[in-house]
Amino acid sequence: MDRFLNKFEDQFRTGFLLDLEQRLAKVEHEKVYACAFGTDSDWVTLFMALNTEESLSKHITSMKEQGLCDSEQDEIYYRWGCSEYQYGEDTHFNHISRLLYATEEVQEYKDEIIRIIAKVVNETADDVFAQYGQAKADITFFVSLTDDDLAEEIENQSVHQMTVPSLASKFLKR
Repeated sequence: MDRFLNKFEDQFRTGFLLDLEQRLAKVEHEKVYACAFGTDSDWVTLFMALNTEESLSKHITSMKEQGLCDSEQDEIYYRWGCSEYQYGEDTHFNHISRLLYATEEVQEYKDEIIRIIAKVVNETADDVFAQYGQAKADITFFVSLTDDDLAEEIENQSVHQMTVPSLASKFLKR
């Protein structure tokens, strides 16, 4: 177990910093409000996606034009549904997904995986965000399951571990 978790932490730290800087550079003139780490109910994949206020606004406008956004609940879904986030296509997490897939009973480690993700996010210097015009304290970080009814429970558990309390409490009211 320790070997797996140590390897996961090393690979996650490397992949997160590479993905983060790549995405922040792409959205340098926009306001990032969320960064989600998505997985599936088997915990054998991992991806990171972030969204900006500007991309959210464009997406909601597009969905309204298509008749796919006609309520406040729809807008909340587009704000917090990480599968709707506009920045998440390129990833340095492929090797992490291979590690997760190759580990038997990996879902038993889910609490530790979330703890490691939160640890890495929390240890990432504010300067990394600031050099791209962002403030880490303005971003809601959370883990989500893309195919499971437990997604909200995991999101609520994880947001507390890696997001400033004022943003975490706003997120919980979604």
